Amino acid sequence: MGKKLGVILVLLGFLLLLKHSAPGMELKSLLEPYRYAIRQYFWGITFIAAGLYLITEKTLRKVVLALYIIYLLLYLVV
Repeated sequence: MGKKLGVILVLLGFLLLLKHSAPGMELKSLLEPYRYAIRQYFWGITFIAAGLYLITEKTLRKVVLALYIIYLLLYLVV
């Protein structure tokens, strides 16, 4: 659990640095058309991810968790 939390914190830190730096503006401009969808559907995606996490097996849980972390990173960027 500690390694997973550490990886998540490192990714969040890099993402926050990217958001406030000049190269991050390119990424932000690429994601701008999807901003509404990413922001609007947050709770729906959160509940779907939580449900899938609870009903899937160990291997698929890692996939669901990884996809949800990617979504959270996108949510923070836009």
